[in-house]
Amino acid sequence: MFSEDDISKLAQLARLELDPAFTPVLTSHINSILGYVKRFGDVDTTGVDPMSHVHGATNVLREDVVYPAGGTPPVIPLGDPTVPPQEMLPGEALLDNVPDHSGRFIRVPLIVE
Repeated sequence: MFSEDDISKLAQLARLELDPAFTPVLTSHINSILGYVKRFGDVDTTGVDPMSHVHGATNVLREDVVYPAGGTPPVIPLGDPTVPPQEMLPGEALLDNVPDHSGRFIRVPLIVE
């Protein structure tokens, strides 16, 4: 637990101006908070797996591989390999569906004010 001297020293280290009349109140509050946090040590956590996030999502990791200079990594296909590739929409058909275009470029309204 903290003493009033400890609180005064912490305030000085943090460059906080602490009213000496408020030091006993602050000491009481901080010791109360620390006492409450200390109660967590009494909780039985047997069988509870430690976790860093409550949502259960995990990061997708891969092993680091070093390739020689000038070497290229193997190509890894994206997406589901069971889905057959689809034909791309021809550029002319795409441009027929936009309200304004110039040549092969789509014109959009200016949004900078």
